[in-house]
Amino acid sequence: MSESSKRATGERESASDHGSELQHVTVEHDDIAVCTMFPQEIDEDAISTAWLTATTDSFVALEDRR
Repeated sequence: MSESSKRATGERESASDHGSELQHVTVEHDDIAVCTMFPQEIDEDAISTAWLTATTDSFVALEDRR
């Protein structure tokens, strides 16, 4: 039985359940920041589908969302 099948219905897995940590690369050009996040340890075949990219307009202050 896998770990995910032992969870209660609706219970989410945490990052620590997977032992995964994210790396990020941020590049700024002409006052536009582009941040790409991806798992630290990932199979080379899966790397092209396991990333997330956001630009300057995608970020908000944490205080504004609380």
